[in-house]
Amino acid sequence: MQIEWRLRKVMASRDVWTATQLRELLIQRTGFELSLQSVDALIKKQPVQVKVATLQALCTTLRCTPNELFGFDAPRDVSLVESDTTESRGEQ
Repeated sequence: MQIEWRLRKVMASRDVWTATQLRELLIQRTGFELSLQSVDALIKKQPVQVKVATLQALCTTLRCTPNELFGFDAPRDVSLVESDTTESRGEQ
């Protein structure tokens, strides 16, 4: 399963385009302070880990849910065994 970090997409849908804008909104709406470098890294790179406090601040600031920030690419269910099509139709 692949997990996609969608912060940039969520920001764009809220007309937030830069790390500076996001940082200012974080401070205004939640009082949560991150360095500009940390905010920029969250926007540009998929994080290895995200603290719950950071996730809560991002969701409150952008008025979104964690489900919007994370996308999941579920693997397709693929059988490794081919079924006999004549048996599955009841033919013999």
